[in-house]
Amino acid sequence: MSMLYPSSLQGISQWARDHNMSVSVARLRFAQYVMLRAVTSSRALSTLLVFKGGNALDFVWQPNRSTLDLDFSTVLEVTDVDAEGKRLAELFTRALAVVEREFGVFSRLVRVERQPPGPDKTFVTYQIRVAYALPDQLPLRRRMEADPRWAPQGIDLEISINEPICADQQFDIAGTNPLRVCTVEDIVAEKLRALLQQTIRNRTRPQDLLDIAVVLRTRPTLDRALVADFLVRKAAARNVPVTRTAFRDPQLMDRAYQGYGELEATTRSLFIPFEEARALLYDFVDSLDIAPE
Repeated sequence: MSMLYPSSLQGISQWARDHNMSVSVARLRFAQYVMLRAVTSSRALSTLLVFKGGNALDFVWQPNRSTLDLDFSTVLEVTDVDAEGKRLAELFTRALAVVEREFGVFSRLVRVERQPPGPDKTFVTYQIRVAYALPDQLPLRRRMEADPRWAPQGIDLEISINEPICADQQFDIAGTNPLRVCTVEDIVAEKLRALLQQTIRNRTRPQDLLDIAVVLRTRPTLDRALVADFLVRKAAARNVPVTRTAFRDPQLMDRAYQGYGELEATTRSLFIPFEEARALLYDFVDSLDIAPE
């Protein structure tokens, strides 16, 4: 396993050249690496949180397309989601202090926002914003010391509460504790469910179709039985019907098509055109042990 992050400020320029990225992108990825190290500096956070989504694919399993947010799910059932939000804020505040001493990255928690905000919600996401200044940004650090809320740069983390995590692995990223990362099968199942939820939640998910297609193209050993099992479990938690016919709903593909072509500019090694990606998805779904209709 190769973590595709620069792990030090001094190594950013060389890392950017080696990976054919701009220095500005490499600096962001260094900051993201520091956030993951913050998670692994805390026994509580490293036990509770599992890294998932597009960046988990890009940084651990399938280097191709990065996203701005770092996405996590909690592995324990949470009944008091408001109390959990406060706990997460406290844990991250302490963890950021640890990595500030280690990396010299000045960072402050500036927002912890619950979505949706209403009462009696079981599936809740906490959107966390961490403002930061790298060690060579002393003027920015001084301004942040006065008021970090206005800081122009930050890392966004999304932490989902009570979302099913079916399989994960532990990886050593040189932290005090290992980083838990969803397996490829778990991530693909999550993205399949997200595609099915597009019409239900009135969203568009072109990135999920692309990521799934790239996995199917590059990982012929993907365990289809596990993906089917995980998909059914994840969909059941959200009351989302899972059938092969559902994936062929014209509305679903119309939504996945919106903005799909723009994703080509975000990929570094492989972009699969929409029609080809859709065909890969249909062939894959037809091979899964799920209800036909």
